[in-house]
Order: sequence, then C-alpha cells, then structure tokens
Amino acid sequence: MKISSKANEFCLLKHKQALKLPAMDYKIIDQQADLDAFCEQLKTCPWIALDTEFVRTDTYFSILSLIQIQTHDGQAAIIDPLAIEDLTALWSIISNPNIRKVFHSARQDIEVLYQVSGQMPTSIYDTQIACLFLQHGDLAGLARVVKAELNFTLEKDQTRTNWRQRPLTCKQLEYAINDVRYLAPLYEKLQTELTEQQQTALEEDFQALLNEDLYKIDVKSAGKKIKATKKLSRKNKAIAYKLAEWREQFAIEHNKPKRWVMSDEVLVAIAKRPPKTPEALYKVPHIKASSVKNYGAEWVALIDEVFESPDDWPKPTVSSAPATPQDEVLISIGFALIQQIAIDYNVNPNNIANKSDLLKMIQSSSFTLVGWRGLLLGKPFTQFLQNQMLLSCKQGKLVQETFTPNAY
Repeated sequence: MKISSKANEFCLLKHKQALKLPAMDYKIIDQQADLDAFCEQLKTCPWIALDTEFVRTDTYFSILSLIQIQTHDGQAAIIDPLAIEDLTALWSIISNPNIRKVFHSARQDIEVLYQVSGQMPTSIYDTQIACLFLQHGDLAGLARVVKAELNFTLEKDQTRTNWRQRPLTCKQLEYAINDVRYLAPLYEKLQTELTEQQQTALEEDFQALLNEDLYKIDVKSAGKKIKATKKLSRKNKAIAYKLAEWREQFAIEHNKPKRWVMSDEVLVAIAKRPPKTPEALYKVPHIKASSVKNYGAEWVALIDEVFESPDDWPKPTVSSAPATPQDEVLISIGFALIQQIAIDYNVNPNNIANKSDLLKMIQSSSFTLVGWRGLLLGKPFTQFLQNQMLLSCKQGKLVQETFTPNAY
C-alpha cells in the first residue's frame, strides 16, 4: 500500500501549523516516474542531507522502509522504497562522489543502503562525529544537538514506529522528514564553525566509515565479533567460532535474527563446557528447548569436528613488547592528556584511546591515530614524545604548548 497523495497534502498542512515555520513543504515519492525526476534534479546538488528508516525486528537483513532527503536549497522528500520497484536512479545519486551525503550517525544508514543496493555510498559527512568539535561528544543524538545548536526540539515519540506499515500517520511522516530538515542547517553551521584543520581530520573518520569490509557479511569471522570469546582458550574459542559460523549462515538463509536460534550468552556457555551429547545441551542456562530439539545433534557434530582438528584452532595472539617502567611513566602522561581531552570535548575517555594505543605510540614513531583522535591526541602526544610539545598546567587545566627545544 502506498502513501496516498491526499494524506500527503493533509500532513503538509498539519506540519506547517504544528511547527509554525515557513517553507516546510516536502514531497512523498512513491511512483517510479516521480523518483526518476527527483533524482535527475539531485544530480546538480553539491550536497544532500539523508536519513533512512528501517525495521529489523524479526529479520536478519534490515528492511529499508523510508529514505528522507533534503537538498542544499531546501527541497525535501520522503521516498517510499517499498512502493517503488527500481531504485537505480537513487543508488546513482548515493554513489556519486560529486554529491556530498550528509548523515547523522551514518554507520547504520550506510549498512542498510549497502545491503539493499550492493553499492557503497561515497563522499559522506557524519554530523555526529563532527559535533565533537562543538563539545557535544562523539555519540550525541541528533535531537540533543539540534536543540543545543538550532534551538529546536525534535520530537522523539515515534522511535518505535513500525516503518513498514502503510499508511503512515502525519506524525510519523513529520518525525521522519524533520530528521533531514534540521540535519541540513546543522551541516551548514558545522561548515562555518569548524576549522580547516578539524575538517581535514574528520575526512579521515568519514573515509574509515566507507571501508566496505565493515559491511560485508563474513560468516567465518562471525565469532570474532562476540566480545566474550576473546578470553576463551584456543579450543573453546574454536568451538565458539564454529557455532557462530553455523548460526550466521542459518540466520542468513532463513532471514531470521541470530538471537532467535542461539544467543551470544548461550553460544559462549556451550563453548566453555562443550557437551558430548545433544541431551546435555538442555542443561545450558537459557537455551531454547526447541533449538536443541531441532539443531542439537548438528551442534554436537560441529563440536566433534573442532576436537578432531586442533591444528585449525585459532592461533595465540602475538603480544607486543611489554611496557617498561619508563614506558609506564609516559603512558600515565598519555592518560592524563586523554582525560583532559575527554573533559574538554565531553567524550568518553575509553573512546579516545587505550593503553595499547599509547604504548604503540611510545614504542614506534610510525604508529599514529587518525581522524579526530589523531588531531586531539595522536599529534600532540607524539610531539610531546619527540620533545616538540610542552604539557603544562594553567588555571588548573592541562594544556599543550608548542615550544622551541633549544631555547631551554
């Protein structure tokens, strides 16, 4: 069922009345010809604000349900991908390197667009990351940033909407379009307030988000994404990896959430105490009896395969050279710098760097951090280690000062 044009007209009227703002018209595109015409207009845009709504409650793959776009000159549209058979024209826009695509918290949007189209977006800008330089931290939601920077309250009462349903209500459509309506001016503000140095650093972060390996499905590496497997022995880790590979493949083939078959908790519990019989699986806490009945014998067979192939178990992680007592002194200074950055930019210090990162910078001049982390921590800490940066205390705050070494 498509979103009707009459409903669209009614929603536009209510939208204007509710917000009391001019020029809030937007199109609802659910016809092939309209999409093709709109995309033809987009070809000349230097940038577009873009957002998606998708559903992934009972499937492995996300179901792309809406695509919202606002152009640099204020044209806005909600595209209904469930009603349009051929989205080729849209994919051409999203993969066009001459058109900047502006997202807020881009990774999930990129993932669903990549899964549906098979193409990677190009030339992106993520305002969530960029807003770090406005002291909002690196994980600030759009509503919080829009309130602080644009003094507008984005309603968030439609976050649990089933975006597959049709027709969508006026309020749901308003919620969807507002995400790009206010993303556009936020992007423009960032262009004027951030320095060239900050923008250059951000490009490294954006480029990292476009690493296709982040979004490719690799069933053989599924187990590595489970944090609890990192502390397992080689044998137990091999079992966990084998079960995770089976689970991933099953979920893909049946397009069902992985947790419906086996949760991470259950998977790791089986790997820690591998059963010898299917019946023994029933003793695993929180395991689904139906899953044991249907797949238990297959799981035990996989575990037996692991026992028979010790040469295939994951190799031990090669540790870097341990920190010396002098390294520990420098690491402490690095952590002090991290804490000051965290305070200055409202960032969780754990999201900046860890001890391993600091030790690598201390032990190897070739190792560096990239993006905003490189600008705020990597560059000054490396300069400090090379006697090119002075760290001092001013008004109770740790500050960085460039100095000429031979002047001391």
